[in-house]
Amino acid sequence: MKESDIIHEAGRYWVCKVQNTYTVYRSGITHSTPESSYRPDPDGLSIAIARANYLNKVNHDLQTIKDR
Repeated sequence: MKESDIIHEAGRYWVCKVQNTYTVYRSGITHSTPESSYRPDPDGLSIAIARANYLNKVNHDLQTIKDR
């Protein structure tokens, strides 16, 4: 996998096509971990992007609450 394979990024979450799925990953300090995978069609890509955006927002909101 190459960086150019990344389809969408949202904070620590990103989407890429892996074999026959669109997979959402969470970036870590030393590696990224797959979070969820979806069918390799336009709906699957849309859901994967929405999931990455949602996880980024939830993560951001929880960090904001924690910092208060």
